[in-house]
Amino acid sequence: MRLILSFLLVSMLAAAGNPAAAQRVQRIAAIVNDEVVSVYDLESRMHLIIASSGLQPTEQLRERLTRQVLRGLVDERLRLQEAKRRNVPVTSSNLERAITLIEEQNRLSKGGLDEFMKRNGIPRDTMMDQLRAQIAWSKLVNRQLRPRITIGDDEIDETLARIKERQGELEYRISEILLTVDRPEQDAEIRRTAGRLVDELRKGARFAAVAQQFSQAASASTGGDLGWIQAGALGDELAKRVPAMKEGEIVGPFATPGGLQVIRLDGKRRAHEASEDDVSVTLNQIMLPLARDASPETLEAQTDLARTISATVSGCTDLARTAREASIPGSPELGKLRLRDLSPTIRSAIQGLAVGKPSEPVKTPVGIAVLMVCDREEPGNALPKREEIELRLLETRLGMMARRYMRDLRNAAVVDLRV
Repeated sequence: MRLILSFLLVSMLAAAGNPAAAQRVQRIAAIVNDEVVSVYDLESRMHLIIASSGLQPTEQLRERLTRQVLRGLVDERLRLQEAKRRNVPVTSSNLERAITLIEEQNRLSKGGLDEFMKRNGIPRDTMMDQLRAQIAWSKLVNRQLRPRITIGDDEIDETLARIKERQGELEYRISEILLTVDRPEQDAEIRRTAGRLVDELRKGARFAAVAQQFSQAASASTGGDLGWIQAGALGDELAKRVPAMKEGEIVGPFATPGGLQVIRLDGKRRAHEASEDDVSVTLNQIMLPLARDASPETLEAQTDLARTISATVSGCTDLARTAREASIPGSPELGKLRLRDLSPTIRSAIQGLAVGKPSEPVKTPVGIAVLMVCDREEPGNALPKREEIELRLLETRLGMMARRYMRDLRNAAVVDLRV
């Protein structure tokens, strides 16, 4: 109780100039092992979640998500308490690196995250508290649980053998949101929350941001992305739903052994087959400039010149020499490119072109081009490396152990929810 009293004293002093704010700050949303989560904490976190996830900021939505957001704050306190008990620190450099990573992932300039917070009226401490809890938990899990996991060569061999057997089968890229249900009496309420999140996602809320804020799976840190999963490895619940889904479709919530799951299908492909799209070419060109409003006569003259070049050059060295002698502007070297990154027009012109042979003239928005493939690199073995398989197995097992760890912390805690 000493912690509660000291919290209230500090809060009252901080909010003394604003009676309405003081009333909100003094109200208790939850007590977690004698630590207070205030209504102000809850409101600030709700504001952050809505602003960062693209949710509709309605009062009805706030009311519907209050309990789930509060549970998230309770979990954060439990994680921070456990990290403190285990002497796991979160340094200022840890926080700075996390902020830099968020800015890079969201294509923000340095300081862009602070600008976003100010623009949306979100206290900076709200974001810092969330980051501090995430970093502490990640460190704690890696320190306490990771050393207990051993992935043997036989396990990697078995996984690789299964992948080879299924090579060429359909596989699916899936993102998830997982809400855990620790006790049966929570099921109905958490199912309603999951349904509300699905409604918001279908209205345009960002799946990755919602997953980062609400999902309790290990994939939350990557926006719910589970990567590519082969049809034979989907598991019973996913196998019932995923094959019939369209790309971009959202399905759920439905019960799984881990809790209630919401999924989105992000892509389909044939498993571990080399794709023509992944062929890399070293490409050179001669580009004969052509104005957008060029007359038919000019177009015909440049096309004839391009045909002459195409009929006379042989090899990339000869192409470069011809470009220099004709004083054609620009470098002939386009560099190494993948077919998937080329425009349909360019791709069509070079797809079956032998190395060192010029293409027929190709009309582009800026002129008439003669293209030449100087080198072609076919995609290698599309099977994952042993190190990649080992990491995937380790992360899967670590995620399961982390969920059990969190469940044990909840079961051992004394938590009083007030709202």
